[in-house]
Amino acid sequence: MAESTKVQLKDVAGTPVYPVTTADQVKTADGGNVEAEIKALKALLASGVRPCGTVGAGGDMETLPADSYKRGDMYIVKTGGTYAGQVCEPGDLILCIKTFEEEAADTDWTVIQNNIDRAVKGPESAADGNLMAFDGTSGTVAKDSGIKLTDVSAAVAQKHSHDNAVLLASISADGETATINGKTFYAGLQVAVIEAGGEIPAGMSPTGIVFEKVADGPAA
Repeated sequence: MAESTKVQLKDVAGTPVYPVTTADQVKTADGGNVEAEIKALKALLASGVRPCGTVGAGGDMETLPADSYKRGDMYIVKTGGTYAGQVCEPGDLILCIKTFEEEAADTDWTVIQNNIDRAVKGPESAADGNLMAFDGTSGTVAKDSGIKLTDVSAAVAQKHSHDNAVLLASISADGETATINGKTFYAGLQVAVIEAGGEIPAGMSPTGIVFEKVADGPAA
C-alpha cells in the first residue's frame, strides 16, 4: 500500500494559493472550535473526570447508576429528561461530585449546561414574588420590575368588577354591527340629504334615513 503524501498548492512564484489551515480554523458541525474542545476535554481528564458514555433513551445507559458510582464519573445526555432531579437537554454533562456511600442521592451529581446561547443575568437580589423586567436593550440583563405578581393577578381577576360590568359583558361586534344589550347598531351613515333624484350614498346604514330635496310647489 502506497504511503500518503501531503501537498500544498502554490503559484509560479512559490506563494501558497491556499494558506495552511490553522487549528483554530477547524470547526465542529455546530460551529464549535475543535482545538478549544480538545483542550477542554484534556483539562477534564487531567482533573480526574472519567467519561462514562451517554445517558437516556438510545444512550449507553437509560438512567444514571443507582449505586457504585464514583466521584468524577461523567455522562453526556443523549435524550432530554430529568436526571438526578434536574431537567436536562441533549448535550448537557452530568458530573458525579460525591462517591456513592450507603444510599444514592441526587445531590451526588451536578449538571453542566452545554447549550446556553444567550443566558440572562439577573440582579444580586430581588423582591420575592416580583415580576422580572429587562434592563436595557441587550435582552440578556434582567432587573426587578417592582411589580408584584399577586397585584397583577388581582387586577386581572377584577377587570370587570365595577358598575358597568354587566353592560360591558353585553357588548359584541362583528365589524359591520355592534350589539349592546340585545340592540343592534349598524355601521355607516345614519342620516343623509340628497338632491332631487340624486343617488343614495353607498355608505348608508341599513337603518339610516335619507332626506331628498324636492322642487317647491306653486305659490299659495
